Amino acid sequence: MTAVEAQRPVRRGSLLANSAMLSTTALAVSAANYLLNVVLARWLPPAQFGDVSLVVNVVLVGSLVAATLQLVASRATASAPESRDAVRRILVRGALVVGAVTLAGLGGGAWLLAAELNASTPWIFVVLGLGLPVYFVQAVHRGVLQGELRFPRLALSYGVEAAARVGVTVALVAAGFGVMGAAIGVAVSFVASAAVARVRPLAGAVATVDVASLGLRAAVAGATVLLVGQTVVNTADLVISKARFDPATAGVYAAAALVGRALVFLSSSVVSSVFPVVARDGIGAGERRRAILGGVGLTVAIGVAGTLGVALGGHLLVAVAFGAGYAGAEPLLVPYALATALFALANLLASVEVARRRIAAAVVLACGAVAQTAVLAVWGSTPQSLAWLQVAVMGATALAVLVAHLRGARRD
Repeated sequence: MTAVEAQRPVRRGSLLANSAMLSTTALAVSAANYLLNVVLARWLPPAQFGDVSLVVNVVLVGSLVAATLQLVASRATASAPESRDAVRRILVRGALVVGAVTLAGLGGGAWLLAAELNASTPWIFVVLGLGLPVYFVQAVHRGVLQGELRFPRLALSYGVEAAARVGVTVALVAAGFGVMGAAIGVAVSFVASAAVARVRPLAGAVATVDVASLGLRAAVAGATVLLVGQTVVNTADLVISKARFDPATAGVYAAAALVGRALVFLSSSVVSSVFPVVARDGIGAGERRRAILGGVGLTVAIGVAGTLGVALGGHLLVAVAFGAGYAGAEPLLVPYALATALFALANLLASVEVARRRIAAAVVLACGAVAQTAVLAVWGSTPQSLAWLQVAVMGATALAVLVAHLRGARRD
């Protein structure tokens, strides 16, 4: 591939096609993850399943760095495809440095973390620490694929990650490794997907890049603020539930959260499709506006369908997926789905603003995440209150993000 070929044209209908492709992959990946969690919920008691949720939360925190790297690589590649290899080298070096620091922190602090979070073994943090540097590097390569609109390869990397995670985890848990098997499965899945996502150098690409000219520092700042908000929203309630409730109740809450977060996972495919289109400097205002409106429509449709689905079939879903031991999760499904649908819409609009080099909406989202954490910490005394308080705070946050987005759109 040459630098010229990397600048792929944006065609009408491509947003829907790309979103459909990524959504189909996301659905398959979500189904695979659900299969994995069904197996783990059947094989492990709620207390140990709560530890599995803790493993997922550590990965979500790591995804703050990974998603920042992916968004910045996507933004730079979409804006200046001839410079993508130089950008990739800069970001890979940064990913390795952050990965080394993360490994040192998780490895050195594993026993303290295990004690504070009531984890069954500190070694899960050590294993995850070994896998996260690979996760960070693969995020850079995924960002390049996203910026070049190479969605089939991007979707394949997600599919391989899910397949490796399910296969390795099920095999190890069946062999008696318990929660450690889940941690090892996550680490191995990072390696497998990194092999698929790796991109080859462009022919005729520039060897160096002016970081300032591409706005990399500004892009890193905007993406970091956005993703800090995303990570806090996606992890704070689970950490609070793990620290506040008994292990069995925390495990039931984690099951409800797993169902609700499927909406975020599906809507993230819409963000992945819209972001590089909006970030491109060469498209017209009409094309950009259609991409944004299409993304909003798809995100709303996913949220409405998901909320109606759990409202009508929540009892069956919990019974089939998790079993009688998780019956307490059923009343949490509708409020959790509503909260995640509102967050997904706010996240899409904030991501659009970051793609347009504006940070206000991302700051609003991050402030909403902090406010939600404070509200949950003070008033979230039961699983039900945790879920409904998120609906209230995320509703206000989504409205504030919409206002910030509309102000930015007027300036365009």
